[in-house]
Formats: sequence, C-alpha cells, structure tokens
Amino acid sequence: MSHSQPALNFPLLSGKSVVVDFSGGSLSSDGGLLLLAHLDRTLGLTQAVAASCHDPRRKKSVQHSFLDLIRQRVYQIASGYEDANDATALRHDPALKLACGRAPLSGVDLASQPTLSRLEATIDEAACDRVNAVLLSQFLKASRPRPRTVVLDIDTSEHETHGQQELAFYNGFYGSTCYLPRFLFASVPGEAEQSLVRAELPDHQDKQTDAILLSLAAVVSTVRVRWPGVCLKLRADAGFADPELYAFLEENNVAYAISISANAVLVRLAAPVCARAKKAAAASPTGRATLYGRVGYQAQSWERRRRVVVKVTVTPSEQKVRFLVVSGLGSWPKEIYGFYGGRGDSENRIKELKEGVRSDRMSCEAFASNKVRLMLASVAYVLLQGLRRLAKRTEWSRAQVSRLRLCLIKIGARVIESGRRVKVELCSSYPWQETWSYLVGQVGLGRP
Repeated sequence: MSHSQPALNFPLLSGKSVVVDFSGGSLSSDGGLLLLAHLDRTLGLTQAVAASCHDPRRKKSVQHSFLDLIRQRVYQIASGYEDANDATALRHDPALKLACGRAPLSGVDLASQPTLSRLEATIDEAACDRVNAVLLSQFLKASRPRPRTVVLDIDTSEHETHGQQELAFYNGFYGSTCYLPRFLFASVPGEAEQSLVRAELPDHQDKQTDAILLSLAAVVSTVRVRWPGVCLKLRADAGFADPELYAFLEENNVAYAISISANAVLVRLAAPVCARAKKAAAASPTGRATLYGRVGYQAQSWERRRRVVVKVTVTPSEQKVRFLVVSGLGSWPKEIYGFYGGRGDSENRIKELKEGVRSDRMSCEAFASNKVRLMLASVAYVLLQGLRRLAKRTEWSRAQVSRLRLCLIKIGARVIESGRRVKVELCSSYPWQETWSYLVGQVGLGRP
C-alpha cells in the first residue's frame, strides 16, 4: 500500500520534536488473529460452516472459495469489523490474510466488500439451519467429563431495524420496528460458559410454537444421541408460556421452569403465601421478606393440572408476586426458583452477541440476507466462546468477548515474508505475552 501521506508533528515533548508518518511497513493491529485462526482450525468451525453451504457460483469464475469468504467475514466480525464495508481496507491486512491462509505480502488480496455482500445474498435460509447444527456440535464436542445434566435456555431479543426492510414489524412491547431473533443456549452445571447452540430469525413476531418445537426437538434428540440418559432441563420467560410447549417437554422427559403472567386465579391461589410474607416482613427490622410456595393450577387451555411455584417479595413500598410453571424439578420451591434465576446469564450472552459481535447489524433490505448476517455473527461469537473456554485457567476465563478482543486479538504486529518463511513480530510491550503464548500451546493440547 502507498504511504505517501506527509509527516505530522506533535508538540508532546520539550526539547525533542515528535514526528509521525505512515512508513512503518507491513504492520497489523490484529496480530492476535493468528491465535483465533489456530483455534478455528483445531475446532473445524468455519470449515464445517462452509461445508454446510451450497456454492452456486461457476467454478471457473471463482477467485475466493466459500471457505475463504466465510473465514474472512467471521474473522473480521470477531476482530470488531462487523460491516462488509470494512473489507475495502482490511483485504490488504497482513495478519488477516495470514489467518485466512494466504501469504501476507505476496499472496492475493482478500475479498472486497461487493464480494462479501454477494455472499450474504448467496447463502440460502436452509444453509443457516444447517449451520445451527454445526453450532450445537461445537458444544457437544467440547472437552469435558460426560455430563449428567444439560440445561437449555431459550430467549428472544429486539434487533431494531430502519428503513424498508423485509418482514420487520412494529412491536408494541419494545416500542420499535424490529426483528426478534431467537437464541438457544446450552450449558452443563459447574461450567461457566453458556454455549450458543441455535440462532434463528423468525419471519414474523407472533408466537411460532411449531418452529420452536422443531428447534427444540432437533437439539433434544441430538444431545440424547451424544449422551444417552442425560437429564435435560429448560428455562424460559413468559414469552414462551404455551401449553403445547409444556406438553412437548413432558412427552420428551425434559424438566422445565417457565415464567407465566399473573391472573386473578393465580393471585387468589397465592394469597396464603402472600399473607405469610407480609407477616414475615412486619416482623423484620428492614420491613422486607421473600417467601416461596407452590400451588396446583390448570388454565382453561391446559389439558391437565400443573404445578406452579410462587415467589412473593414484600418491601416497605410494594409487594411483588411471580409465578413459574414447573415440571420434573424436585419439590423445594426456593431451589426451583434459584434454578430459574440462572437463566439471567443467557440474557448476558445475548447482550454480548449484540454488543460484542454486533449481531443486531441487520441493515440489509432482504430478509434472507439479514438471516445470513445473524448466522455469521453467531459463528464469530461461538469462535470467541471457544477462545474464552480455552482461557478457563487464566484471567480471561470470564471476560466479555469485547475484552477478549481488546486484550488477545488487538496486538500490534510486524509481518516479514521471505522466500522460505513468514515471521510475525508481535509488539514487544504487549503486557500479556505469557498468557497469549500459553493459550497458543493449549490449542494443540486438546479441544477447549
């Protein structure tokens, strides 16, 4: 690239001039991408994603394979460059080229923005569904003892849209025109990570019970094939309170705790628990008390009676009553509600998706292209989750993906290429050299 810009003077030191120009040579601000690419090759993630997609292009006219394009796009997103437009400058970046398997200086430049934009229009919706199976396989293949229990958390999130985008509707709850992607996470008790195993973009915002049941059926059956006899548990908020879902979970021996909205019958049934909570609050020096109970309840749309856990919180200013419909989770209401409270971590994972890899950047007019964008962001997120899992014995074991990027990927690097080798000189003042080298070694010792 040309470095013809004039030198810039900064009056920062007394007695010495500070001159800045762009003549440093073949440098990259993303030297840590080599660790991420090394991990990706070990996991086989982008390779499996590419294999899930049909390439309709004429082979004789192809310069960049599907694998090259997916790796470039996923690595860009993981590095904080969520827009295809960023490829205009990044296609020359030596660290990104090397991560994608190209000679950093002598190799052909990576794909341009128009090529990556065409990728979004080329991958079909069926391929996005197949990629979800790849995400689930990453969770199932992670190195761990055989689990006794797998917990599933399902939730939706508002992704605000702008302009005339296909199938974007106004949502009264959020007060915006948006998409409502649906995410499913899986975790094993005792592990810090809740792994993303499905990311779907529904084509409307009404309840999609059939689609939800199909997604859950695919996950439940696959997990049980991998671990026969494993105990499966599901947590969800009131948006998923549906008798068809309850029946499906019960028929498939999946325990669950799902929030339901209060109504006059539930409030009447919970009155004894509320009375005890008020009495306990009155006797407390703080005027506060929280009590739990359980009641039997059958809504008119239910085919049978089910157990409902009640949580009553009394403070000097208010009383809050919450309800969970539950099945297969023991008999202690407080413990059941504590289990349900763990679903809050999946909300943190969704925030990571939106803020860390910008899964909400769905600015395409075509709905199918936005579905592909969600898929690519999800793949980048799963790769970063693999990096965090790899770092479980380091200070980065619970770091947000944005922090992982800043500290483990954003490393200044000089790239030198000769006829026989490529040398990457990382910044000498990088403060986490030992940890980074340790993580590189861990990739070769087994799957994270």
